[in-house]
Amino acid sequence: MKSNSCVYITANGCPESRIDSARMAKLFKKNGWKVENDFRKADIIFFNACGLTEDIEKNSLRIINYLKAKKNPSTEFVVWGCLPKINDSCIREIYQGITFGSDDLTRLDEMFAFEKKAENIHANFLIPIFHFGKENKNSKNFRIRRILVNPLQLIKKYSADHAINVYGPGIFPIKVSTGCLNNCSYCGVRLSRGNLKSKSIDSVIKEVKKGLEKNYKEFGLIGSDVGAYGRDLGVNLVILLREIIKIKGDFKIRLRNIQPRFLIKMMPELREIFKTGKISYLATAAESGNDRILSLMNRGYTISNYKEAIRIMNKEFPKIMIRNQLMVGFPTESEEDFKDTCRLLDEVSFDYVEVYMFQSRPGTRAAEMKGQINRKTKIIRYYRLLMKTIFNERKRKKAALLEYKKRLEAHS
Repeated sequence: MKSNSCVYITANGCPESRIDSARMAKLFKKNGWKVENDFRKADIIFFNACGLTEDIEKNSLRIINYLKAKKNPSTEFVVWGCLPKINDSCIREIYQGITFGSDDLTRLDEMFAFEKKAENIHANFLIPIFHFGKENKNSKNFRIRRILVNPLQLIKKYSADHAINVYGPGIFPIKVSTGCLNNCSYCGVRLSRGNLKSKSIDSVIKEVKKGLEKNYKEFGLIGSDVGAYGRDLGVNLVILLREIIKIKGDFKIRLRNIQPRFLIKMMPELREIFKTGKISYLATAAESGNDRILSLMNRGYTISNYKEAIRIMNKEFPKIMIRNQLMVGFPTESEEDFKDTCRLLDEVSFDYVEVYMFQSRPGTRAAEMKGQINRKTKIIRYYRLLMKTIFNERKRKKAALLEYKKRLEAHS
């Protein structure tokens, strides 16, 4: 294709995948292409397909079918991202074209004989998540049948009001690393992203300064596991943060995906970083509140150590927003194991909790474990835990309001 051709790029996954897609868009622009917002006008479509869970995989396959059916007959179509690495066989049932992984953008250098190479391109924005056309506006990506949950509207409102994240309007995203040093038994993304690959500190600092020049006041550090940052280069996250906060300017930093074992290990040094007031947000996924389940997950920490780290943050740094992620229905999870996860929410405080169900991924150890939990039980636990997060949040807000009123009365 000629350099004046049009390309459409879309995605349905996490911030890391969306910043990878943005990098692709920037690569095409740098090489003279036009990036289209309407796939019907494109000469070639690139879809970055997520495969984190079985439900998201189904959503990816539905998008592939949709784009194939709605695109112009002459438009070429390429599927890339995590799903081709996690479960390529499911894609091959409906698509027989080119595939490659999220971190394989150098493939484009070969495919299009680009003069400006992928390795020299960085992006600091996120491609929007794909949305279906008007004819599909009432369709649902995730259908759960035969389970009646009365407070669904409450859940919907809660999710909309509390979707704090590392990205959004006014936040300058920087991908600092990809891959991880963990080997969680359920994770398919590990199969896609591979081992840790970090940007140099100098490269990250240049991007921060670039954002400051554009008057950004908040920066989101993105990676498969930001907590592991730099360990392939002989440095670590603390060293990176120390260098960033040396930069003059009034700005905040958001940290996405710090695996708890690194949060626990680095807490003494991180406390010094937190005291600067520069950190506004931190995401760290507990996954379970039960040590036996955490061991089966191969997470590498105990729940008591995790709670202690969060208690320190709750007490000493209450202004830092904390996002947690919890999984229900991991193989062999008993009712008591599940209740341990519920109790975690009573013992420490989070600003936002994302709840999801275990869904086996091909090639992972958890997919082969005995004691798989049936879907109905997983759905019931999912809603029980989700409702608990909502009511705990309301109770926390009520307590904060009462404390504020007491302070007002004391000064009146």
